[in-house]
Amino acid sequence: MIKNQKQFNLRLKIVFAGIVCIGFAIIVNLFYLQINDGNQFREQADGQYVVSTFNSFERGHIYFEAADKTRLTAAGQKKGYKISINPSKLSQEKIEKIFTEVNNIKAIDKDTFMSGASKETRTYFEVVNQLSNEEGLLLKDKLGKNISLHAEKWRVYPLKNIGSHVLGFLGFNEDDIYEGRYGLESSYNNVLKRENRDIYTNFFARLFHGVQNLIDTDYQKEGDIVSTIDPQIQVFFEKELMRIQEKWSSKNTGGIIMNPKTGEIYAMSSVPNFDNNDYSREALSIFKNPMVSNVYEFGSIMKPLIVAMGLDKDLINSETKYFDQGFVQVEKHTVYNFDKKGRGWVSVQDILNQSLNTGMVFITKKINKFDFREYFKKFGFTEKSGIDLPSDAVGLVSNMKSNRDIEFANMSFGQGIAISPISFVKGLSALANNGKTVTPHLVEKIEYTNGEIEELIFTEGQQVITPETSGEISRMLVNVFDNYSNGNLKLENHRVAAKTGTAQIPDPTGGYYGDRNLHSFFGYFPAYDPEFIVFLYTVEPKGIKYASQTLIQPFRSTAKYLINYYNVPPDR
Repeated sequence: MIKNQKQFNLRLKIVFAGIVCIGFAIIVNLFYLQINDGNQFREQADGQYVVSTFNSFERGHIYFEAADKTRLTAAGQKKGYKISINPSKLSQEKIEKIFTEVNNIKAIDKDTFMSGASKETRTYFEVVNQLSNEEGLLLKDKLGKNISLHAEKWRVYPLKNIGSHVLGFLGFNEDDIYEGRYGLESSYNNVLKRENRDIYTNFFARLFHGVQNLIDTDYQKEGDIVSTIDPQIQVFFEKELMRIQEKWSSKNTGGIIMNPKTGEIYAMSSVPNFDNNDYSREALSIFKNPMVSNVYEFGSIMKPLIVAMGLDKDLINSETKYFDQGFVQVEKHTVYNFDKKGRGWVSVQDILNQSLNTGMVFITKKINKFDFREYFKKFGFTEKSGIDLPSDAVGLVSNMKSNRDIEFANMSFGQGIAISPISFVKGLSALANNGKTVTPHLVEKIEYTNGEIEELIFTEGQQVITPETSGEISRMLVNVFDNYSNGNLKLENHRVAAKTGTAQIPDPTGGYYGDRNLHSFFGYFPAYDPEFIVFLYTVEPKGIKYASQTLIQPFRSTAKYLINYYNVPPDR
């Protein structure tokens, strides 16, 4: 009897605890209904002559966040109206008047309008959408019962084309489902999307919706995302990239600004870009993010990575000498310096300073091919970068499988191997970050509608080279930058580790074009405790041959801006 009583009491306590939990969930959900859906209920109360809209559009926000934690909405929602008519109840005179009044406020195609509005058997025809509140109410006052207003919400990108490749947009997929396409809209679609709900759904059904979410373990939590993109840096950087693009009439130009210790990306862009609010006339090719999805042969910015391999294996040091004739024979091929001139006895430091291809062949011959491949794998060149964006490309590195000396000679100065910009930046981060790569990423945290905040943690990178090697290659790259243009380009108060790159463009029919180049540049600073790595490239600039002529000045402008914006203390 006592045993049965104890079991009964235990069950009673479990039931009571369950009731308390459900009650708490209802109270919390009631609070969120008031906060999150209050505007919708007010719309219902206020919309005396507004036709109810089923499944009113809802989607989470994407925020850019400045250094002082000030947020800017990069992707949000706008509220307004769309207008419909019932052609079966309208005379031709009224139809003409509706067209005139609507067209005065927002241009519409007359032929399309007349074709739909003139069908007397038609009872519903949508005239125009995405009108502001003021525009919708003004038309209602002018046209009265001849039109119907429908409350409407739609996706809006306040910065227009700023960050367009990062953000992506909404569109219909192959299954005719309206969802995120490209950019963060796609990669975080499951978090940003909202369950289909009629704004007039039964209140109690909405109230118990949260309780169901507690029980359903497969429920996908909804939220907003806070990006690592700093809007002020992004705007400045895009202007710099556009200046490069326009000055040299390049095919395309891009760049990345990242924290080499954490992988947080402060700015990422490629031009030409597009307006996320109005992309219907753009070619599909422009929507793909070249920073992530395209691969390129970047040329001499590969050289510091190869030098780091030799340093790390203790095969060379900065003063190791070799005799430069201006060319070197590799199997049946001849490799030349960029100017085909020899320098006589030069050091490894000179190889970097003067970007000598023959010197890179000298170093590469010292590195075991197996070790060469292992370093490339650790730098991340044989796999996806891990960035939280769609279409993360894997490099074209099949030449690594070969045992031919010429393939490794070409790779040593950045030819014969194609890598995405973001993967290259990931590899370069090892030089700046005590020898360890990072995972580049664009989202800092997710703020869920249930009040939870998730700080995102990304996969740690690999220890590619030792901290000592990282320090030495950084010292050598500071020497490189300080000696550009006889020292006239160095920053007075800050050490910068940097390197330019100029690569020939591959010809699809074989070999390389003689008159087409890709220019690249990277730099990190302050060199021995870096907060930023800046990567730039421009494809097929016209009337100019070397990256030192196209990209160093834009880099200096960007570096000075970042130093001032973040108030980076001097390091020399």
